[in-house]
Amino acid sequence: MTVNEMKDYAAKTLAYFIKSMPDVPFTESDIIFDFAPPPRMATRYKALCEQYRPREIIIKEHEEQLANGTSGQAVIGESKSAVLVCTKQKYFKANLRYVILHELTHIYCAKAEIDDKHFIDIYGSGKPYNGDEALCDGYYIWSEFIADYYADKYSNIGQFTFESVRDEISQCLYKDITAGIKDNRRDFEWACLSLLTVFDAESIINRLNELDIIPGNSTYAQDARRLFNECVRLLYKQIQIEKPWKINEKFILELGEIYLAFETVNTLLSCEQMGGAEQVMKILMNKK
Repeated sequence: MTVNEMKDYAAKTLAYFIKSMPDVPFTESDIIFDFAPPPRMATRYKALCEQYRPREIIIKEHEEQLANGTSGQAVIGESKSAVLVCTKQKYFKANLRYVILHELTHIYCAKAEIDDKHFIDIYGSGKPYNGDEALCDGYYIWSEFIADYYADKYSNIGQFTFESVRDEISQCLYKDITAGIKDNRRDFEWACLSLLTVFDAESIINRLNELDIIPGNSTYAQDARRLFNECVRLLYKQIQIEKPWKINEKFILELGEIYLAFETVNTLLSCEQMGGAEQVMKILMNKK
């Protein structure tokens, strides 16, 4: 798609979003679309933040993500907001629709999740050094999950059976601790989303304990399965309510605490599967 085609389709997607979602807290004129290739994504994001969200804290890791493949980025302002879309991606209409719906949902939720407030403004910027780690991780996972959930719902990509995505879910949850430090929150969120958007999701939820999505019989494997299942059930319960985007600190904190516990157990499980912590250290030393 050309940039002009992308702009036209973005406008149509925005109109569809406003028509489809209830009580949308912005109009079409409140959303600005911008487009940039990967090398200019960070520069354009900074410029949009200066214009619409001057309080935003931009860290180096975020700049690197923008330059290395981020498809879209929302800039959420008090009145007008912006959606920055990367132009290097080879989009089909359904893919571009997904990206734009995802970012629009971020804006929608930020303005509607707590009456007259933005969760990040209340509890921190979402960066671990600015607040409680469980709150930060819980909010990150929730905000990405709900944005993906509505993007999936309205992009008409199609639903899949659990068996067709089982391997993808397991791969998302697999932790290769020899690959270096990695933020696993996005993979964890994607695993939850993949399970909860299959067409037989209700049936899957009712038999989660039978599925053994994380293989193994050790205590670590059992704990990892239990914690993942707890998180999936918590998210499923949330998306069943009338206004799933409405959240509170208790929900976010519980989500974050489950994720942090899962990450700890999953790291221990990875060590166990690779022959123990001593063997992992040998592998890491040989990589230097």
